[in-house]
Amino acid sequence: LLAVVFCADTYLMEVQSRRRDVFRLYALKKQMKAIYLRLLIQILYLFGISVVGYGMFYWQKPAVGPEGSSLEHFLYFLGAIGGTVLFWGILSVTVSILLGKLWLGIGLTAALWFFFFSKAADALLGKWNVFSYTFRNISTGETDWIWGKGLSVHLAVFLTALLPVLLKKRG
Repeated sequence: LLAVVFCADTYLMEVQSRRRDVFRLYALKKQMKAIYLRLLIQILYLFGISVVGYGMFYWQKPAVGPEGSSLEHFLYFLGAIGGTVLFWGILSVTVSILLGKLWLGIGLTAALWFFFFSKAADALLGKWNVFSYTFRNISTGETDWIWGKGLSVHLAVFLTALLPVLLKKRG
């Protein structure tokens, strides 16, 4: 949820700070480079604080049962949180640029976040839910959640490729 709020204004900060006219004088390629660099920094920061947060839990040496080591769970977490932060960060930027309003972009993306985080979405989408890692059965050691994380990464790549088109249409 922090990725939704944190990344949504990546482009719209130019509009709000009245630098939009100067930003638009740049070639589209240079604009996209600036946006991608900002996104990369934001996503790496969010990933880093997630790792530190989970690392504090891992540091306590939690009992994970007979199905795997806590290090294995930590490595799974790294992959899952990477996909989650990437997807929700890119989605919030894309929706905000598409709608042209920061708070509307945050609100719509947060509504999607709450839906996908619900039991109804888990029942409907199963292993294809972008939060499939959260809803996994930890005691069985199942890895079906990888399908949902793979889907979220593919969607993030698609949305990243869509950003130049949206930026160009925004004029």
